[in-house]
Amino acid sequence: MRLWAILAGLAGIFFCTATYAEQSIPTFTDATIKLDGVPDEAVWQQAKQVDIKYITLPSDKGQVSYRTTARVFDDGTTLYIAFTAEEPDAGSVRAQYRNRDKLWNDDFIGVKIDPYNNKQLAYQFFVNPLGSVADSIENALTGDESMGWDGFWDAAGQINANGYTVEIAIPFHVMNFPATAGEKTFAMEFLRYRQRDQRVRVSSIPISHANKCWVCQLQPYQGFSQAHSSQHLVVAPALVAGHSQQRSSAPDSQWQKANDVALSLDLKWGISQDITLNATLNPDFSQVEADAAQLSINNPFTLFFDESRPFFTENADYFASPLDLVYTRNIAAPNAGAKLTGRLNQHTFGFFATDDDSTTLLLPGNLGSSVRQLQQKSQNAAGRYSIALSDRLTLGTVATLRQSDDYQNNVVGIDSHVRLSAQDTLSAQWLYSATQDDEALIARLTGEAAARYQDNMRRTDQAYRLHYEHTQTNWRVFGRYDYRGENFRADLGFLPETDWQKQLFGGEYTHFMASDRWLNRIRFYSDWDITHNSAGELLERELEAFVNLHGPLESRLELGRTERLRVGHRLDTSVLSITGNTDRFTEQEWSIFGSVRPSAALFLNSRWVAGDVVDLTNNRLSDNQRFNATVTYALNRHVEFNVRYNLNAMRYQGADVFTAHLTDFRLTYQFSNRSALRLALIYNQLSRNLANYQPAFQSLLSAKQNSLGSQLLYSYRYNPQTVFFAGYSDNAIENDEIDSLWPVQRNVFIKFSYAWLP
Repeated sequence: MRLWAILAGLAGIFFCTATYAEQSIPTFTDATIKLDGVPDEAVWQQAKQVDIKYITLPSDKGQVSYRTTARVFDDGTTLYIAFTAEEPDAGSVRAQYRNRDKLWNDDFIGVKIDPYNNKQLAYQFFVNPLGSVADSIENALTGDESMGWDGFWDAAGQINANGYTVEIAIPFHVMNFPATAGEKTFAMEFLRYRQRDQRVRVSSIPISHANKCWVCQLQPYQGFSQAHSSQHLVVAPALVAGHSQQRSSAPDSQWQKANDVALSLDLKWGISQDITLNATLNPDFSQVEADAAQLSINNPFTLFFDESRPFFTENADYFASPLDLVYTRNIAAPNAGAKLTGRLNQHTFGFFATDDDSTTLLLPGNLGSSVRQLQQKSQNAAGRYSIALSDRLTLGTVATLRQSDDYQNNVVGIDSHVRLSAQDTLSAQWLYSATQDDEALIARLTGEAAARYQDNMRRTDQAYRLHYEHTQTNWRVFGRYDYRGENFRADLGFLPETDWQKQLFGGEYTHFMASDRWLNRIRFYSDWDITHNSAGELLERELEAFVNLHGPLESRLELGRTERLRVGHRLDTSVLSITGNTDRFTEQEWSIFGSVRPSAALFLNSRWVAGDVVDLTNNRLSDNQRFNATVTYALNRHVEFNVRYNLNAMRYQGADVFTAHLTDFRLTYQFSNRSALRLALIYNQLSRNLANYQPAFQSLLSAKQNSLGSQLLYSYRYNPQTVFFAGYSDNAIENDEIDSLWPVQRNVFIKFSYAWLP
């Protein structure tokens, strides 16, 4: 017994396990709260009081002088929290009325909850002083946060002469939690973000930066003996109606008109407190709001876009693994889908299946990737299971499937995550894939894809990843090795590289100064990586280094240098070999980034990168400049505009090759936290000097490609699934045959859905 006690004590030191005095949350089943942001009900005086005073960002040292408290209790069905945030200068409180998940530039408070106290996952709930909300799920194993998750909970806030107060009501049914009778233990952290000269994160507990796992450091709270899900079923019918008009770019083309009306149904059933079933019939999986625009010129790999469709974002973290194997933007138009997710003690599982009216394929490569459409209906499925053998060791397995008439891709794999100590983590994943392509698709392929997928024979291969990281308070080092065999594909995921292996080593160090100095911290970062194909032929070797200076007004200045040896495109595109089939180039770039918030209403940032970069079309080293800038300005608590500008310009031997501009303008009038009107204008301009291109491309490319897209959208969100949208959008193009912007598309649409909670 004595030996085990000694070993346990040593383990506690080695793992820096936080020890807390026992804390309990009271239950008042007859409590009545009017959620108005003013905690004046008598029951708040009987609630558990928690002080929020420990600085956890930008450093993990010290306490703040201003006071913040949280009062907490539950009534058996709902967790209630009231925050009181005192402000030395009440007039300086930063807050605007905002749509959900848009409050990050404001002051706000929040709570993180790990209902299983197993250091795997935490629900996060945030509220600004005017009651705008944001929520997410933090996965402690991958380090990712599922911002697309939207729970059914409510909050209200009020600014007063002393600062602000916030009331939060979180029904237990929005979280999975143990379905055990009696007392339970939730691990929680109560926090406050205050943004002035620095963005300061203040917590109810000390958080050590030497321990990368912040979820592991949450404080346990006992209680919740009567906690249960009061809502087991959510039924959400929806109506989508629209009128669209399209025409070609030909001058005499006529508008082709179409009307569309569709009904759909979403269902969420809490089978138990820790198992949830989601189902959807004829779902509207359209994107209501426009994606953030991106420049893709001189980029050989496919761009990534975030998922925002509710069926897929619900409990999406249950499918997370070290590699991105479930990228649901690949599924475009399903007719039906079902998803089962749950957590039973140390077991976590998830499964979903949908059909799709077409099949979008991301075809990976080692010098570039491409996207192709297979005009066949497909079936899509993914399953994930993990077991937490302890709070330091997790094992998992994953499987995905995509198939249609003449196509199939299957992936299976295992993975593990080990916390060797509070400072050391190790993760590993191994995958196996089997793919058979459709002959009609193969016949349409070009470039690397045509050489890589020459027939419809069944191809199998493997991939694996190993990642290690050591973290201390002021510094960290890391290393990673990725391998993907030449025939490996994960078609339901987002892995645009294959026939590819990469080694990466890096580190960073942060030096903190006194918080009242004009320069309060300096951060140094550098990494080195080398990439080969699976045959060992060099693709790229890169060294980069950056220094960041942090000063007043939330300002940051970053200087960077990158040197990269890389190959150009294949000289003979019919073969995949690299040695003797590509030229090598040495790229050298300098970069500078700056950001500042001169006032609560105005935020500015910009980045400039210049140097010698490979022109991937003409296969030669050229002068390249890239610039982007963002301006965000709040006219008052209701009106905000945002302008984002991107430039990419290439020159060769003193003459232009191409110049690309992207301007993304968005103006929002927020009537309240639930209702808003937004105008979006996205203008793309691309001009090429074809005389400075290789002769083979001069007849294939356009000298001018411009487009202007606009959208006017009114939105009302009562909760995540009771929503109303009404909008108009259009698109116009301009090219070598069209001298001015020519409208080719316009749409009017409405969407209404209602979440019925029987």
